[in-house]
Amino acid sequence: MRFLTPAHEAVARSQHSQAMQWFDNLSFDRKVTGITFSLALGIGCGATAYTGMMVTQVKFCLQVRQSALQCQDSQNRPFKMTQEQWDKWGEDGRPDSAVKFRTISPTNPYKPLWAFGAFLGFASSGWMLRHLQESERILSQYRRITEETDLAVARVQGEAEVMLAGTDHTAVIQQAELLASAEVEITGHNVKGQLFEAETAGMSEEEKAEYINFLKSQKTPYLEGTQTLQGIVDPSDKVEGEKDTKAMTGDETATPEPGQANQKQPTENTSPTLEPLNRILGAKRSTLIVGGTGAGKSVTESYMLTKFFQRFPNANVWAIAQKNDSFCGLDKKGRVLLFDPLSPQAAMSAIDEVYNVYDHRRRVTEYRRHEFDNQPVRLILADWHSIYETCKDDQWFSPYLKKISTIITVGRELNVCLLIDTQSFNLAALGLGDSNIRKNLYIIAQGNFSVEEDGTVNDSYGVLLNLITNAKIVDDAEVRAALKARYNQLKPQSKQLGQPLIFISVDPMQLDILPDIRHYKPGQQSKVKLSGYTPEQLNTILLLEFDIDQSPQMPVEVKEEVVQLTQLQQRVLNYLKGKGYKEVDDIRGALKRNGYSTEQIREALAGLVQLEIVNIDDQGRYGAIK
Repeated sequence: MRFLTPAHEAVARSQHSQAMQWFDNLSFDRKVTGITFSLALGIGCGATAYTGMMVTQVKFCLQVRQSALQCQDSQNRPFKMTQEQWDKWGEDGRPDSAVKFRTISPTNPYKPLWAFGAFLGFASSGWMLRHLQESERILSQYRRITEETDLAVARVQGEAEVMLAGTDHTAVIQQAELLASAEVEITGHNVKGQLFEAETAGMSEEEKAEYINFLKSQKTPYLEGTQTLQGIVDPSDKVEGEKDTKAMTGDETATPEPGQANQKQPTENTSPTLEPLNRILGAKRSTLIVGGTGAGKSVTESYMLTKFFQRFPNANVWAIAQKNDSFCGLDKKGRVLLFDPLSPQAAMSAIDEVYNVYDHRRRVTEYRRHEFDNQPVRLILADWHSIYETCKDDQWFSPYLKKISTIITVGRELNVCLLIDTQSFNLAALGLGDSNIRKNLYIIAQGNFSVEEDGTVNDSYGVLLNLITNAKIVDDAEVRAALKARYNQLKPQSKQLGQPLIFISVDPMQLDILPDIRHYKPGQQSKVKLSGYTPEQLNTILLLEFDIDQSPQMPVEVKEEVVQLTQLQQRVLNYLKGKGYKEVDDIRGALKRNGYSTEQIREALAGLVQLEIVNIDDQGRYGAIK
């Protein structure tokens, strides 16, 4: 063993015993025999120490009457104690009715020695086994290094042979090219000589000399030396100084200084926002949407499906529903199965379809599961609480509950998930009795207040309040108190706007007001009240009615809203670009020189998610949207 420092050598030698050095020199068979013997010794000594007694015992009787002795209790157990206890009892004043019946001698007085022998046997066998394992570990590393070395040597030898063969072929080709060029030049010279002889045929020697001098005095029309056509026609190289091309074209890589506008914190924002929903769109985890009647669950579900299909147009989605909803076009594909209380099993085929896909994917090896990232499979269980209450007592329904539970707990890695909307967040009421399943669910809760045309009042805030104050949903007491305070703050505004409150259980938990997204659901268009004509409408009517010739008005310049990021948000976005998804700790580590806290980075990330510049996955990691 090679030691790094003298201190390392001293510690290593102090920890190495002579017994283990002798043990290392034994063959493998003898090592196994020694371990087996020590283990057998420990077992034998332990068994011997477990049997018999090591103290003297006294059996006695109680004289209940003058001639009767009672030597057992009501359960036929004899009265007995140790000799030491009997003597101590006598010193303390033993009654005369207690009569010694018999003295039992110890059968195993050396119990401690046997126990110590068992300890030595087990300890020595464990020590030798651990040493043998360490030797095998080192040997396996040497074997791996040897195999890698042989493979590397073989690879280098192969590359060298290929390189030598290539060099040989290159040399042969170069030789052939040189010989060919030499032959061409020789042939050219011969041809030129023959042409010169043909041109000067019939000339005298003096005429030939004059002709040769004439050819030498002619200037070549070709460019010579380092001359180029661009150098001749472009006189810029004759002018002193250089042009600053950056000053003329501008620096394309320069980025403007980000604005210093304050980014609103999600926890303090009171304006309607879609940030809570956008955080979990496309997440590979089952989602539970909870809310009372009229809370807007179906509208939220339609918004999520619309955005989901925009991102994954070829997603495999099925739905079981009490009402004939379209589910963003799933009804036209035959993927919506209506639940009939008189024939409930027909709708359960959707669960079978999704579970069959799950069963197929779970058999795929783990290195190929990344192929499912863009092939999501979803099962929508609409109004599931009422469906469960209808079928819960039927024996055929139990396997379907097991399939649902399996998809919730295991389907995330296979991108097979559920979307359940219900009026209860009690898992037992949904047929999922294990409360730990809740940890594998994203929970969305909504509450709203509305008045129907007939005067009926729908107040569904109660379910939302019960959920955010439930310790099983929000285990942190401080977070529960903060959510309740925010609920009391936003509820009046939600009533006034007629927009639902929404809560998501994704860390960090959020409670916000949803904007009006009813246009995502057919038949739920927002009602627009016209209180009169605008000046632009009146002007148009005047022109059309009386054909008044008016000078064309200047078009109104519409300024596109430019999103200004804070300096921290810009730095976080620059770090995330091209790096995939990163944890908050990774981002903080990259920006630690700037002194930003984790809370500041979380607030900046929340703002970027709200602006749909950064996305968050189901593991709470953040990545820049391309």
